Amino acid sequence: MAKRTAIIDIGSNSARMAIFERSSRFGFHLIMETKSRVRIGEGAYNFGGLLQDVALERAFKALEEFKNIIQSLHCHKVLCVATSALRDAPNAPLFIKKVKDALGIHIKVIDGTKEAYYGAVGAINYPKKLDDALTIDIGGGSTELARIQNGTIIDTISLNIGTVRLKELFFDKKIPLNETRAFIENELQKIPEHFLSDTLIGIG
Repeated sequence: MAKRTAIIDIGSNSARMAIFERSSRFGFHLIMETKSRVRIGEGAYNFGGLLQDVALERAFKALEEFKNIIQSLHCHKVLCVATSALRDAPNAPLFIKKVKDALGIHIKVIDGTKEAYYGAVGAINYPKKLDDALTIDIGGGSTELARIQNGTIIDTISLNIGTVRLKELFFDKKIPLNETRAFIENELQKIPEHFLSDTLIGIG
């Protein structure tokens, strides 16, 4: 890790940034954390995942503010990842190029299984030891699950269940509740039996 590293996570609902400073070869500490409710996925699910101009402008302005903080704190490295909203968006490459050209921030879009894996890594490294557990991360566009056995991540899965996705596809259109439940049940059927665990860890 560089002396100071900024890590940015662009989700469907919010964009978050944490800045860490290395204190030793294997040690580091958090020196700053912030987030912005950009709602980059807002309105996208009614248009095949196409990100809308207003939402993209909010996201760009948030990243612009992040860049100002990064410069003021003299960060040596920036890692930026994006998840469900940009994964699903046909116009994501245009936004990614704009951010890179204007702000010098390279956005890496990660798939759902990698997102689930990173969440589980965070859970495993929490002070309390985890031998057997299931992590669940409910986001705006998707939900990620990771199965931990004997302190090791053995499997991950990503489901198309998210708060923004369900709101726009079902609740905003006042679609009957039984159809919403059927959609959710269909996604839940994809979870393998070996994901069953007595310990559930929620990630927010």
